[in-house]
Amino acid sequence: MNSETKAHSTSSVSSTCKSCKNEFVIEPDDFGFYETIHVPPPTWCPRCRLMRRLSWQGYRILYKKKCDFTGEMLITTHHPDSPYKIYRQDIWWSDKWDPKSYGRDYDFSRSFFEQFAELKRETPLPSLYTDYVSMSNSDYCNAASGLKNCYLAFRITGGENSAYVNQIVDIKDSFDVSFANFCELSYDSAKVNKCYKSFYSQDCDDCNDVWFSYDLVGCQNCIGCINLRNKSYHIFNKPCSKEDYEKFKENLDLGSWENVQKFRQEVRSFIVKEPRREFHGRKNQNVSGEYILNSKNALDCYMVANAEDLRYCHLLKNGPAAKSYDWTIFGDGGEWIYDSCWTGLNANNNKFGIWNYSAHDIEYCFGCHSSGNLFGCVGIRKGEYCILNKQYGKGEYKDTVEKIKKQMMEVPYTDKLGREYRYGEYFPPELSTWTYNESTAYEWFPLKKEEAIGQGFLWRDKDEREYQEATTGMPDHIKDVNDEILNEILKCHSCGKNYKIIQMELNFYRKFEIPLPHVCPLCRDRDRIKRLSPMAETFDRNCKKCGKDIKTPYSSERPEIIYCEDCYAKEVV
Repeated sequence: MNSETKAHSTSSVSSTCKSCKNEFVIEPDDFGFYETIHVPPPTWCPRCRLMRRLSWQGYRILYKKKCDFTGEMLITTHHPDSPYKIYRQDIWWSDKWDPKSYGRDYDFSRSFFEQFAELKRETPLPSLYTDYVSMSNSDYCNAASGLKNCYLAFRITGGENSAYVNQIVDIKDSFDVSFANFCELSYDSAKVNKCYKSFYSQDCDDCNDVWFSYDLVGCQNCIGCINLRNKSYHIFNKPCSKEDYEKFKENLDLGSWENVQKFRQEVRSFIVKEPRREFHGRKNQNVSGEYILNSKNALDCYMVANAEDLRYCHLLKNGPAAKSYDWTIFGDGGEWIYDSCWTGLNANNNKFGIWNYSAHDIEYCFGCHSSGNLFGCVGIRKGEYCILNKQYGKGEYKDTVEKIKKQMMEVPYTDKLGREYRYGEYFPPELSTWTYNESTAYEWFPLKKEEAIGQGFLWRDKDEREYQEATTGMPDHIKDVNDEILNEILKCHSCGKNYKIIQMELNFYRKFEIPLPHVCPLCRDRDRIKRLSPMAETFDRNCKKCGKDIKTPYSSERPEIIYCEDCYAKEVV
């Protein structure tokens, strides 16, 4: 830390973000964390840091590109026009090539980020980022492990006979589900946990056969309900007999697309009049943010569980996670992580990284696994004491890393917007492996092309070959759909891209009388993300019932009625 930082470390400091130019505050505890892990305080605000990290994860958009080892065509997340070499996954993970063969000496006359970008362009990357040996009949999936008979499943650990799912831990026989754990036979639901037969629902735990419902716990056989606990046979929060429930459901005729849209709107009109709690969380102590479970001292976090001593952390699946700042995506036993994305599996002391698993004491690395003591490396596996993929002895490594950190402060990288990157900054967005609209950042912070480029991100224009006219009309009712639909090309009513229906999907729709979707899987998932509370945003409001000051992800412009935790607990039935 420099003398100015030390002088301020016992009090809050207001700083101006070097990206968006807005003010942000660094608290005394933040300074303590930065001093402990030996990094300078951030120069970008938390939101801009998050967007920058997310722009470095591209997992969802799939292409076909030639393997630079075998010459065969592969399914990959890397566009055919991207400058990166790719290897088939089994080859990339094998001993048939050596990442250290791409090692090079560090040039102290040039910026670190410039040299790292050159190394990344020349070192082969995997076609997909999966635990491919645990995948069975699940070729079109990524950021995945433990899958069987899955299709277009992403950021998932454990799944079977499922498609169009995203950010999942263990799922079976389900379609169009996002941000869920341990679910089965579910459809078009988000943020559901341990649910069986959850349809068109959100924020439900331990539920069975719930439809168009929100924030239920331990409920079953509910339609259009909100805020219920351990209830059964309810419609719009009112109890009913089993017979009346079944009759009401039958009369809805939810096999019709038009009927589903009408009823969905009716439900929305009902639930907006019911109170919402200030944030979603259970079994917590001293937490702030949204979707936090069984955690302690987790501040300004989003969708984390079994966590302790975190700040500005997001999407850490099912935990555990500890002692970290600015850590986004994955988790599973990591601690002392800082400003890193897609990192986990007992990772320890990882800084400024992307896609690093089971690694310790590494900085500025991409795709390094089961390794330790690396700086600025790409693709190193079971390695130690490497800089830019070149092997060093222990003493020489430590001395050289300290010299590089000092040089990074003296010879910064300057991006196209004139922003300088010294030691302590994450990778510049303009050096990302993926463009902004291919990345996770676009899902949570959608920007137009001009906006993205204006903020220093990369962009890829659309491929007109993905926008053919549909070869058939779309039947309104699932009963009117025959098997010929499997051979047809459909056109998304939202983005205009083409998509298809697959056999196990059609079987599911017929079994539960669900109409065919009128938009593509990607648009469906992004619509579910829009239904969730925003990431990295909290607002000052007052409890609608008692007037208490609260912080909530619901802005004052939104129509929801917001209660503090105490008032909400008294209201829930």
